[in-house]
Amino acid sequence: MPTMLCSCNHPVFMYSIRLLAPVLLLLSPVVQTQAQQVSQPIIRYDAIHHPVSALEGMVVSQNVLSSRVGAKILEQGGNATDAAVATAFSLAVTLPRAGNLGGSGFALIYDSNQHKASALDFRSVAPQNAKVEQFRNAEGRIDWPSLTFGPKAAAVPGTIAGLYMAWQQHGSMAWKDLVQPAIDQAKNGITVSEDLAFALGEAQGALKLHPHSWQNYSNEGRPFQQGDLFKQPDLAWSLTQIRDGGADAFYLGAIAQKFAESMQTHGGLISLKDLSQYQVKHRNPIATEYRGNRVITMPPSSGGGLALLQMLNVLSEFDLQALPQGSSQSLHVLAEVMKRVNANRRLQENGIGDPDFVDVPVKGFLSKELAKQIALGISMTKATATTELEPLDPQPYESHDTTHLSVVDADGNAVSLTYTLGYSFGSAFVVEGTGILLDNQMRNFSLRNPQHANALAPGKRMVSTMTPTLVFDTNNELFMVTGTPGGSLIHTSLLQLLVNVIDYGLNIAEATSRPRIYQAWRKPELTYEDGINEDTLKALEAKGHILLKQKNMGSTQSILISGDKLLGSADPRRPNAGAVGVNLSNAPNPL
Repeated sequence: MPTMLCSCNHPVFMYSIRLLAPVLLLLSPVVQTQAQQVSQPIIRYDAIHHPVSALEGMVVSQNVLSSRVGAKILEQGGNATDAAVATAFSLAVTLPRAGNLGGSGFALIYDSNQHKASALDFRSVAPQNAKVEQFRNAEGRIDWPSLTFGPKAAAVPGTIAGLYMAWQQHGSMAWKDLVQPAIDQAKNGITVSEDLAFALGEAQGALKLHPHSWQNYSNEGRPFQQGDLFKQPDLAWSLTQIRDGGADAFYLGAIAQKFAESMQTHGGLISLKDLSQYQVKHRNPIATEYRGNRVITMPPSSGGGLALLQMLNVLSEFDLQALPQGSSQSLHVLAEVMKRVNANRRLQENGIGDPDFVDVPVKGFLSKELAKQIALGISMTKATATTELEPLDPQPYESHDTTHLSVVDADGNAVSLTYTLGYSFGSAFVVEGTGILLDNQMRNFSLRNPQHANALAPGKRMVSTMTPTLVFDTNNELFMVTGTPGGSLIHTSLLQLLVNVIDYGLNIAEATSRPRIYQAWRKPELTYEDGINEDTLKALEAKGHILLKQKNMGSTQSILISGDKLLGSADPRRPNAGAVGVNLSNAPNPL
């Protein structure tokens, strides 16, 4: 019979212990201690949530099938960029509500040999013939439906150009080998999970606005059910074109021709010229020091990066370690910082916009002096009403469905990549014959004020909250790779993850799983996830916070580096997310 470790009160068991007691008393103290160490009745752990651990690579994304694709690339000798590109292509198949060929994003790429991080901005841009007047109804008001669903809602996509440039500058494997796994998934089909069936069912109203869109994402006109095989032959054709022709196939070749035809037929704004002129932008990452750690993220056209770093600067003025994690005191400080920085993020003339069109006061936003001024306005005992807040102009200090993936390879190279379609399934408009869903990012411009830093202009990038992030420790070694979807909740979700790890010492899985809060600027409610203690909520109300329970916030996909271990955590808030580790010295990764 196998040996069993247990504790029990069975009479025979207790009698046996009494018989052994005199023998145990004769044992030396050292032997007794050793016996106690090896005879624990139950093996216990310090934590409830545990990350995935690996030694030679880690891929974390919102779909485990795609994480496995990236891990396989690492096993075949690819580097972090290779794995990130392959994972991103795969997500366009496995996670169609956010993974994409017809959207845009940002990437931070860390080269361990050069000890340097670079930033790629492949955000969508407004078509050349786009004007605000095209989005007004007969009464002169903004026509939000046309900005939300259908071909006019789509901006010029940047995803393929961004992935291709990342590979050109940092990849090591053949391009075709990075695209082929996604082709296989699209051609052979994937098994529909419960989550995918739910998402496709939720989107069917929008997808049915254009029959060819519904044709691509339905099972011969019926909603997909869990367990069905989901094949995407048109998407497989597009991926094959991209495999063989690179980015040119998308922006100049056969796919571009289908774009032009579809736009002309359905009244869209994207032209062949728009596609041919699209350019990826190299940006200088922005950074701040937080508790001795260097946090690096995306600059504008990301507004989320500036907001995250400004929040960290303000929090530096508070001793969070003296306030227990998850306590009313800690959550109060976080909420007060959020509402103030969210106010600054909404500045108009001196606010955040495409840096190729407006002068964004980045140094002002990240000024430690501005952070001190913000911190001075926070009371530890009373919540400030949102009606009392106004943005603090940074100029004087100047000297919803998205997805994220994180990758670290055996050499310490890393990629933090966030890309989006905007809404779930974007504009719900598929370019005929391509299987490519387009985004609805035209609605992300500030359309009411022509003087706004984020006002619509042809060829301009709309501001985004996407915030791919890298953290370097006090020895300037790469410590964490992270990011999340979540729209306006992105920077606040990342803030809480970083605070949980850096201030409270939680492991990356624990830090990911703790309940989150969000405080906007104009809306008075402090929203919170399930799981916060009722007494804590009452204490927050006593400080003047107006509480509103909310559905889950963000979906952080993170890797923490601890010594020679890579610790991955896929956020449990989204079904089917997965961290897949690579241990080449032990055994091949199971697929």
